[in-house]
Amino acid sequence: MIGRISLALVAATFVAAASSAQPSPAAPDTLPLTLDDAVRRAVEHNPDLAVVKLGTEVEAAHVGEARTAYTPVFSTTLGRSSAVASPTNFLLGTQGVDTRDWFSSTGVRQRVPWGAGTWSLSWNSSRTTTDAAISSFDPSVQSGFQVAFSQPLFRDRAIDASRQQYIVARRNQASSELRFREALVRTVASVKLAYWTLKASTANVTVQQRSLELAEQLARENRVRVKAGQLASLDVVQAEAEVAQRREGLIRARTGAEDAEDALRRLIIDPGDPSLWSVRLDPADDPSPVGPPPDVDQAVATALNERYDLARANQDLENSRTTVAFLQNQRLPDVRLETSYGAAGLAGTQFLRAGGFPGSVIGTRDIGVGSALNQVFSNDYPTWSFGLTVSYPIGHSYETASLARAEVEHRQTEQRIASLRVDTAQAVRRAARQIRGAAERVDAARAGETLAQQRTDAEQRRYQVGLSTTFLVTQAQRDLLEAQVNLLQTMLDYQSAVVSFEAVLRAAPNASGPLAIQGAEIVQLPTPAPSGLFRSGASTGF
Repeated sequence: MIGRISLALVAATFVAAASSAQPSPAAPDTLPLTLDDAVRRAVEHNPDLAVVKLGTEVEAAHVGEARTAYTPVFSTTLGRSSAVASPTNFLLGTQGVDTRDWFSSTGVRQRVPWGAGTWSLSWNSSRTTTDAAISSFDPSVQSGFQVAFSQPLFRDRAIDASRQQYIVARRNQASSELRFREALVRTVASVKLAYWTLKASTANVTVQQRSLELAEQLARENRVRVKAGQLASLDVVQAEAEVAQRREGLIRARTGAEDAEDALRRLIIDPGDPSLWSVRLDPADDPSPVGPPPDVDQAVATALNERYDLARANQDLENSRTTVAFLQNQRLPDVRLETSYGAAGLAGTQFLRAGGFPGSVIGTRDIGVGSALNQVFSNDYPTWSFGLTVSYPIGHSYETASLARAEVEHRQTEQRIASLRVDTAQAVRRAARQIRGAAERVDAARAGETLAQQRTDAEQRRYQVGLSTTFLVTQAQRDLLEAQVNLLQTMLDYQSAVVSFEAVLRAAPNASGPLAIQGAEIVQLPTPAPSGLFRSGASTGF
């Protein structure tokens, strides 16, 4: 008697086999693969996922770039100068005055991360020689230090360009982490779909093989009956034609299974170890049984609160708010408090004079560098300044135009998020309906497969006693094959719907473009060097 395909085994494991068959041991070149193992391999080795993961490191580097705006800057200058002044007055004589300097300046300045203030500390020294008739020192050595601080009072105080860049970079880093989690969800979903597709494709090969065996058995019986004179030769031709058609179906099923196997390999293979291409994958896990439909309202609420693309969009919205706040601040007048304090000391060879102005040189006195340093730290020659600088554009400024653009972009982002929330609710509801519809289709397909199996068995028994024809038996076998393939497809559709529903709660079904706000690129900002506020032409003592 022709062996019948067990419906329970098809429905439970995607494998159509005889109810009495025992599982055959895996071949040496076969890799039994569980779903968890497939997911683990993909997470560890998938190059596309690795690209997204590296993107998080890029954003972390951007944060580091933005933080360098507050790095102290050390600077030093060493040079020599020579200047010959033209004889513009009688004190300069007729040949002019030749003045030569060796000078150096060393200092540190830093932008502070709060209030946008900037401080600087510098040490200056110089050695000057001159042939001026009224000079008191030749050479003269000057040393001194200066401490300065600049504090904005309106523009840049609440937020400046460096803080805006740092805040945006931090949020972009958080968005990159969300993007990686989103890519991880999609990758896991793709692996699960590929796994169950391979499982169904393998089962389809078994179904097609069993159907071919049924057709071959019918053809053998027909040849025996034709020889016995019980059937016409046309019945053999019809049965052999059916064998050829089902062999073609088996070839297509095997090709599809190989394609499905490669699709799964592509997701889990280690690019550095291509040996997996030569190993046959054997999906060892069984699909989950049909369960109750999900709670749609709860699923929508979960997705709106936990979807990674919505979280990224909210980060982009916060970035746009930061940009608007920054540009609003930039419209304020630039009022800065400038203050500085310094001390100086003088050393060198001093001329001692007598008589009237300018007097005649009657001797010299050497003043050492130690004396100059003592003057510096004894505050003998202090210099300080305190004042305000004010600047404000007259007319329509660049900041005003930029603010108008940023406010429009902010409103656009709000509307995009609103649209994304609507799309999210729709996607979740559609995914839930697909689960419900697929579950109902599985029940219907299972019933259809049972009836087709019963009809095939009945037609086969009728054929054995001469009450049926080759055409009717062949038609019943075709219907059984179609019902079994349909059951496999509906069960695959159900598993795919479950996987898609689980994924859509955390990530969009397809990759969505970023809502990034313009101006998020990190630009190196020079640290200003405050030097106090002095009247034009006034000496600072250095």
